[in-house]
Amino acid sequence: MPRPSMEEKVRDAVRVYLATAVAMSPEDAPLHVLAVAKQTGFDRKTLKKYGLDMEIAAAAEEQAKGPELSPREVQRRSQADALHDRDQKIATLRQRCESLVARICIAEGNAQRLGIDPVELWKPLMMPNRSVSHAGAKQRGQGSWRTLAR
Repeated sequence: MPRPSMEEKVRDAVRVYLATAVAMSPEDAPLHVLAVAKQTGFDRKTLKKYGLDMEIAAAAEEQAKGPELSPREVQRRSQADALHDRDQKIATLRQRCESLVARICIAEGNAQRLGIDPVELWKPLMMPNRSVSHAGAKQRGQGSWRTLAR
């Protein structure tokens, strides 16, 4: 009985790997000549020599299509996407808060540099004196604030 040829060994090993890899995700089982060569233990040039690069490309296209998702898998993925979106929003808000705190620190530092007590920046504004009405001030000859400024 003759010894099996090298081509048959290579084809069998590659086809077994491709059959399992098509069902997996591209991150778990990448389908390109170099990755298949590493997984099967054969040289990439050997794979190309026997025309297996075309089979690998076809398997990669089939893997990219992906299996039909069950409703449960769709729900799981949508929940994962929602959690990812939430985490992104939290990260964005955290970054915005940190930048606001940095701006406040800069403002307090500049106030101190200019001789202003930084504590004074945070005191509430005093309410204006409303005990006297200023409704008829123009009619009484006092003029507006523009005429007083001149």
